[in-house]
Amino acid sequence: MKNLLFYGTTNYGFELNESDKEKFLELSGSFHCFVMTYGEDNRLIENNSVTIKYIKKPRGLINQYFKFYIFNFRKLIKFIKNNNIKIVSAKDPVSAFLPILIKKYFIKDLQTIIEHHGEFSELLLNQRKFYLKRLIRKLLLILSNFTYKNCDLIRGVEKESTSKIAKKYNKKNIVFPAWVNNKIYLKKNLERKNFLFVGNVIPRKGVLFIIKQFDRFVKENKLDEKLIIAGDAPNKSYLNKCENFIKVNNIKNVIFTGKKNPQEISDLMNSSKLLLMASSFEGLPRVLIESGLCGLPSLASDIQGISTPFGKYGGTLLYKYNDAEDFIFNIDKFYKDLEFQLELSDKSSELCNNLSGENKFKNKWEKIEEMLYEK
Repeated sequence: MKNLLFYGTTNYGFELNESDKEKFLELSGSFHCFVMTYGEDNRLIENNSVTIKYIKKPRGLINQYFKFYIFNFRKLIKFIKNNNIKIVSAKDPVSAFLPILIKKYFIKDLQTIIEHHGEFSELLLNQRKFYLKRLIRKLLLILSNFTYKNCDLIRGVEKESTSKIAKKYNKKNIVFPAWVNNKIYLKKNLERKNFLFVGNVIPRKGVLFIIKQFDRFVKENKLDEKLIIAGDAPNKSYLNKCENFIKVNNIKNVIFTGKKNPQEISDLMNSSKLLLMASSFEGLPRVLIESGLCGLPSLASDIQGISTPFGKYGGTLLYKYNDAEDFIFNIDKFYKDLEFQLELSDKSSELCNNLSGENKFKNKWEKIEEMLYEK
């Protein structure tokens, strides 16, 4: 079995949750798995199915990005050599910079993969407020151009954008969704009420738009439904903006739960009527697969990565991005038709079980290995 390193700033924590344990356990049947990421301090933890090297996370967002993406060269090459790493999968085209630099000039037979979730510079810059956006965007484009030119394979989550970038750089590519634990995300016989948002509370996710339209809908229809917002809030100024709107308009039925573990999210999805999304940009949202496995239909903006496959084949109602009237029309249509609700629930479940069945994730990674070493 080859030694496979996942390189990126994914927050695993010092103790893996049950979902991550299952993911690496599945992969361990075909690979010796390693991870290098940020942690609260410098630490190496050997789990049963994965070894994780944590690098102490510095203060300040810019410092964090530069330390991991640019100045982590010595630690990374030492880790690769000491652990006989054969394949490195980078979380995005910028975190791929150091692995590909190492491949190009030091370890020629190192195989490198870039995970493609859409236009990375837009994903990053729209998460929170940045100064010198033009300069940062230009730097990101330079780094991305270098990594895409020199990587061995692009692993995407959405077909259209992945095919486009692979064609531009003439690279092998494969498309499949992110890992979803279908032992946690599954249908349960719980009473369904209220509406749900799951994800980071950031501008790109359109949380304030959802709050405004939800408040209008329940007031116009004199409903006592609640909107539950489950997720971390890395952008404090945007969270304050949402909370101020709630306070000024005397809204009592919006609840922020903070970050929840996968089991808690599954329970929320099984006890909600509809998942609400208002993203301006997505790859292939894992939350839509998780909600579909729980039989939870969704209402989402008609953007790339959502329209197909979820809007076309699954139980996702689509509205024109940022169009309040279209949002209200669709949520009203859903709420007042129980038969329609059940139909969308079944469609969601069927599509998402097809996308994330047992061992499909491992099988796709075996296919990646085959593609990397084929002559």
